[in-house]
Amino acid sequence: MRRIAILAEGAFRWHAAKTAVGVIRYSPDTTVAVIDSTHAGMDAAQALQGPVGRGIPVVKDINEALQYQPDTLLIGIAPRGGALPEEWRWQLQTAIEHKLNIVSGLHAFVSDDEQLRSAAASNGVTIWDVRRPPEKARVADFTPHREGSHTILLVGSDCGSGKMSTALDLNAEAQRRGLSSAFLATGQTGMMIANNGLPVDRLISDFAAGLVEEQVLDLSNRHDWVFVEGQGALNHPGYSPVTLSLLHGSMPDAMIFCHKAGQTAIDGYERCLFPSLNRLIEINEDAVSWLRPERRSKVVGISLITNHLNEEDARAAIAQINNETGLPVTDPLRYGVAPLMDALQQHFA
Repeated sequence: MRRIAILAEGAFRWHAAKTAVGVIRYSPDTTVAVIDSTHAGMDAAQALQGPVGRGIPVVKDINEALQYQPDTLLIGIAPRGGALPEEWRWQLQTAIEHKLNIVSGLHAFVSDDEQLRSAAASNGVTIWDVRRPPEKARVADFTPHREGSHTILLVGSDCGSGKMSTALDLNAEAQRRGLSSAFLATGQTGMMIANNGLPVDRLISDFAAGLVEEQVLDLSNRHDWVFVEGQGALNHPGYSPVTLSLLHGSMPDAMIFCHKAGQTAIDGYERCLFPSLNRLIEINEDAVSWLRPERRSKVVGISLITNHLNEEDARAAIAQINNETGLPVTDPLRYGVAPLMDALQQHFA
């Protein structure tokens, strides 16, 4: 069990600090402080304007965070470009000098920085670059999963649509029901929470599906339910390749579709408009059927983000999408994932 201080300088907000929020919500480790000088003096829930992070202090810098006796500094946001901002360097250096391990999901590897690597070696601490890919190469060989197991992939309309959190919630709900289940992390935040998984967005494209397949086969041999964290979206102009690798590597038996209520275009690509939700669902189902036409994988429920809406509007959005798609719809944060788990169990009954 780690005692974590999360570095989220200047960006500790619900969407901008997805890694920080995910670790606070789901990690079995204890978050003792969040570093963000722009929200210093608040607790994390006040800064996020929601229910997550009550009682966790937001502090101005690493020196103030050290008062809460962390043993790990975790970088909880992803600056544009994925490099380590120079203005953060002193905070990492100070953390290392105080014997804190470093956990980083940046695209630029902290352990490749000579100054920080030498400091870590001198102080006997570790640097975990979560996105560093395994050296192993494996091409998918289309091996069937164990009969009786159920692999569920989370897909969606965009990045940041709730795929990781819904997978984690479903895994927890399955275990509450006494089912044998596992969560497969495929991104840096999920890996920080689960302490295992694959950084799919850093894998060589020829091997991504194969390495996902290997992990799914291992988990499905040991568990009846496997919830695979999704990445990107098939309709995303930048990140569709990673989504296709997950679809074909995991070969899901069913899918849950994730979406933000009211969103009509890819975030940051305002000209890339969404087709209907039914069409978005269809293209994901079709992509699996290219390889397995005789056993079509279906989307059986929808996870909807409504935290930007009031209660009345949230319920109206859920009802509207239920009417549009004919599928069960819930906001896991507001109402839990029981309707989605019910739909999955009924689908395989």
